[in-house]
Amino acid sequence: MKYEPEEKLIEKVQSGEYGWKEYISHHSRELSQEYEWYCHRKGLDPNLEESAAAFMEMRNALLDEALENGNA
Repeated sequence: MKYEPEEKLIEKVQSGEYGWKEYISHHSRELSQEYEWYCHRKGLDPNLEESAAAFMEMRNALLDEALENGNA
């Protein structure tokens, strides 16, 4: 798997070329593994865009919380 820079991935999601599932799989091995583990823990199907969207919402909420607390 060839991973893409964050900026390109964001552009592709914003343009509609990629959904969150593609974003995750093209981002990094670590993010893909984190996503698989998240789906396993939550009982979600990792092949669904809805699962990927829920994962990204969770990550964004954690990032927002870290920023508010001065930890990011």
